[in-house]
Amino acid sequence: MTKTRMFTRLGIVGTLLAGALVVTLAPPAHSVEASLAATNSSTWQTNASVQGLAVAAGKAYAGGRFTSVRPPGAAPGTGEVAQAYLAAFDTGTGALVSAFNPVLNGQVYAVAASADGSRIFVGGDFTTVNGQTRNRIAAFDTATGALVANWKPSVSYRVKSIAVSGTTVYFGGSFGLVNGVDRLRLAAVTTDTGTLLPWAPATNGDVYAVDAADDASKVYAGGQFSTVNGTTQNTVTSLDPVSGAVLPFPGATAVPPPNGSCTTRVKTIDASGDTVYFGNGGDGGGCFDGTWAVDIATNTLKWKNQCLGATEAVKVVNGWLYKGSHAHDCANQGAGGFPQGFGYRFLLSEKLTDGTLGPWFPNTDADPNSVTNVGPLAFATGGNDLWVGGDFLNVNGTGQQGLTHFTNAAPGAAPAKPAKLLPYSVQPGVVQIHFPTVVDNDDSTLTYRLLKGFSNTTIATWTAKSTPWDRPWLSYTDTSSAPGEVTNYRVEVTDGSTTIRGNYSDQITVASAASTAYDQIVNADGPQAYWRLGEPAGTTTSVDASGQSNNGTFTGVTLGGAGAIAGNTAMTTSSSSGRMVGEKAYSMPQQFTVEAWVKQSGFNRGGRIIGFGNSKTGNSGGGGDRMLYMRTNGSVVFGVNDGSQRTLTSPSGKNDGLWHHVVGSYDTGMMKLYVDGVLSGSALVGSASVYYGWWRVGYDLTNSWPGGGATQTGMGIDEAAVYPYALTPLQVQSHYAAR
Repeated sequence: MTKTRMFTRLGIVGTLLAGALVVTLAPPAHSVEASLAATNSSTWQTNASVQGLAVAAGKAYAGGRFTSVRPPGAAPGTGEVAQAYLAAFDTGTGALVSAFNPVLNGQVYAVAASADGSRIFVGGDFTTVNGQTRNRIAAFDTATGALVANWKPSVSYRVKSIAVSGTTVYFGGSFGLVNGVDRLRLAAVTTDTGTLLPWAPATNGDVYAVDAADDASKVYAGGQFSTVNGTTQNTVTSLDPVSGAVLPFPGATAVPPPNGSCTTRVKTIDASGDTVYFGNGGDGGGCFDGTWAVDIATNTLKWKNQCLGATEAVKVVNGWLYKGSHAHDCANQGAGGFPQGFGYRFLLSEKLTDGTLGPWFPNTDADPNSVTNVGPLAFATGGNDLWVGGDFLNVNGTGQQGLTHFTNAAPGAAPAKPAKLLPYSVQPGVVQIHFPTVVDNDDSTLTYRLLKGFSNTTIATWTAKSTPWDRPWLSYTDTSSAPGEVTNYRVEVTDGSTTIRGNYSDQITVASAASTAYDQIVNADGPQAYWRLGEPAGTTTSVDASGQSNNGTFTGVTLGGAGAIAGNTAMTTSSSSGRMVGEKAYSMPQQFTVEAWVKQSGFNRGGRIIGFGNSKTGNSGGGGDRMLYMRTNGSVVFGVNDGSQRTLTSPSGKNDGLWHHVVGSYDTGMMKLYVDGVLSGSALVGSASVYYGWWRVGYDLTNSWPGGGATQTGMGIDEAAVYPYALTPLQVQSHYAAR
């Protein structure tokens, strides 16, 4: 006999036929998506910022503000080896190359290598190297480590960036003279003898970044300037590689013009193949800090990503653009990632085709005591790896200062351990299982298997995508057990290289008769938070009955009153701002259901029942959204903000002193409102607001919403729940009927 079993992911349904799961996606191999592992390899550290990097001849050359280096794992001040401003590390082992020990008298900002790897060129503030005069720029032989004797251009002030193209070294910075000849912040010399070339574009502000196209057709420069050769150029320019003439650059419109409160500048450039990639940093709230890409042949814009948080380094490695920044809002203007409040992501990857965020999630921090205090500052690659330098103190939560290294070596990061399952059985022969996906820091698409019993029999398989800021839930309904059977379940997850199993669930007895217990019916539908609100008077913490550990804190409420469900009490708002707020925060949920029982009495009484807000302790800015509230006429409103306030409104009169079951659901644009088990309205709208916030029961601001602002005092709220998907009408009706 063929048995059919159902599994879901955000409403997607698949079928298990005759014990074999039908799936359309094969399990991914490790790092199919990310070209680099998120686990950093063992590498020596520095005692201060690394600002420039280059890879050549089997060595990674790092320049910066540091004065010593130390082995991996060594705490600051231990194992220090004196080596100021410039050092080399073996690309295979990460160890210090002790034979390379130049002595410079000032910091290094830029390091670049010749195409054949025979020389590196360094620039910065120094004026001597190994006791010889070298004004702000120098060259070293990578085979011997020796300073190149006949290569000694004299630059009048700081060199900030260097690019090597064929037989030419282009560089930019804050200088005005090279060899006593006018060169306003940009210049070029030969790679062999350092002879000054006639290339002399003039900028009216400092240059931070320079790079040349792979085909040597163009040179790009960015920085804090507004004119080049007397023509208006907003922080970035495209130049003829021989004459230095300004070339047409329509793609430069990606950088917004400065205004009274906001300036932005190009801080990093990487030309790779037929495309050049830029990273910007801005001053002022909401300024352009993101990345953008331009077609080199036409200089037209390909794409623009508007993550907020200044971008300091970009580098193409194995088909991905890697980005070093202190990104704190990558939902800004559709940037495709996490919202403000989620935290800082100092390392990210982006697709070369459109700039959307990729599946690579290692992280650093930023040294709060450093001069820059921004995190990663410089990238370099040997082709299949990424060296990262900056002002950080930790990498992936472990001490590693100034320098780190990522490779494509297997197995890379492993998936996180799946949560212990909480199966429920409320119908004869039926077990329902809901669980959140996990994160793997270099594979966003993972394969999950649901295992049954101590025999670990696979009964369902999913392929699902997750990120640190968006972990969808998976669901399964198992009808293979006989009523009264005792069994258990666990989940395993694999990235194709590493498989991790979660703990066994507690044993569950499969129902022999339909349950009538309200809490059992709710929990069987997989809430991510369920506050029964039945704590005794005087309690300050609301226990999350879902098992997901999202306890909440009561403020301005009275507990112990008669509830909507027999055998359980409810909370009543004893002040105009009475509420309960869950302790866990979430990123911009785009599939959810909010549910509660509510009782309110009297003319001009209503208030917020349950919803999402961006404050854990105070009032949410704008009042939040994804909420149910009651108007003064007793109608219940479900509100979602998709850029405009979208609402569904029930008939009036629900402030009649009786308990009413209210539910609002939203699934990628489809919003629905149910009152007392009946659909009161539905609408197709846009994506819900992108912000980081908390689920809240009771008061929050509703004044700006249609009919909002009703007096909250005296509102009874009971059995509040939030689900990570949209409940079906049948589920809503079953909850209402279970009272």
